[in-house]
Parts: sequence; C-alpha cells; structure tokens
Amino acid sequence: MNKELSIQQVAAITGLGIHTLRYYERLGLLASTRIRRLPNGHRRYSKIDLEWIDAREMLTLNSYAHC
Repeated sequence: MNKELSIQQVAAITGLGIHTLRYYERLGLLASTRIRRLPNGHRRYSKIDLEWIDAREMLTLNSYAHC
C-alpha cells in the first residue's frame, strides 16, 4: 500500500471509529506529527500508521486477556 488513506478508510480497515482515531491522536497515542494533513485539515494515514494502530490494538486485547 503506497497511497495514503483517509480517516474513513482507516476506520473501515481497523474497525475503530473515526472519533476513536481522533481521540487517540489527541491523547498522543498516534503520532500527530506523522499523520499528514491536507490544506483543508483532513488527515492522511500511511501504512506505518496502520501498523501502529494494529499493534496498539493487539497490546490492548492482550492486556485484557491477562486480567
């Protein structure tokens, strides 16, 4: 995947909500410096961003499995 994805596309791929992705960015869980913004403010996510989101979700699921 060489192209950048919109927040809607990332939400569809990851199963996370758009508001959740924005929330993660506000908390600093997503590197907002790496997520590119278009002049109109729309976010563009890369393959690295998707990999990080997947890893974060795996860690979250794994931590709940040990409770």
